[in-house]
Amino acid sequence: MHTLLPFLLGVVLSMQVSAADIPAAVEDSGFKEVDKLVLQLVSTRPAPYFSGYSATTAKEDGAVPYMTSQVSNALVSLKAMGPAIFPALVKHLRDDRYSFSDISAAWDNLSVGDAVVEILSDGHEMFSGYKARKTPSGSAVYLSFRNYLNAQEPEKWADRAKSKTRLEIQFDFIDWCVLKEKERGFLDEAQRKHILDRYDEAREQVRKQYSEPAGAANRSQPVRSGTNQPSAAAGSGR
Repeated sequence: MHTLLPFLLGVVLSMQVSAADIPAAVEDSGFKEVDKLVLQLVSTRPAPYFSGYSATTAKEDGAVPYMTSQVSNALVSLKAMGPAIFPALVKHLRDDRYSFSDISAAWDNLSVGDAVVEILSDGHEMFSGYKARKTPSGSAVYLSFRNYLNAQEPEKWADRAKSKTRLEIQFDFIDWCVLKEKERGFLDEAQRKHILDRYDEAREQVRKQYSEPAGAANRSQPVRSGTNQPSAAAGSGR
């Protein structure tokens, strides 16, 4: 029995060395430049806390978001490439390797897939203005960009979105949210007005954000012939 121990120890060490020698990789999306940058979204250092850790303590200990310069630079580069790369990006939505951390109600460790959603949404996770609300059938949580993405099937959505401007994508997200809010229903006219007014305000906010010529938001806009501004026609949806 004891004579097996050195052998078994050698096997374990061999397996560890072999695993270390395997280069990190991502799913082949057919777009090498995108895949190379997505690989850089995988953090080279572990998260300092577990998800759910006290937000107050974490804020006292250091700055957030907590990410390496490699992850930060990859995020900037991928955002700058614009919607044209979305069909390649959505191939990486299921990558659950650790990427970076941020704080919402508590410390939150985010995956590469979460970083991809950050790029697709251009940082607009939600527009509802609430975390949860009451509806005629019970309680409902806010509508997120990931909800919007999943409802339309990511690959089909990305194929449509690749030729849109960032502003058009945000308007489409808002329109989808308004439709879902109406499907959920409202307790009374006051609640209906409050919620729908919030989405009208969101439309104006993003319209202004993406219409500023020198704004960082415009760096990832696809060029449209015959216009210098991103264009989208959207009413209040009421």
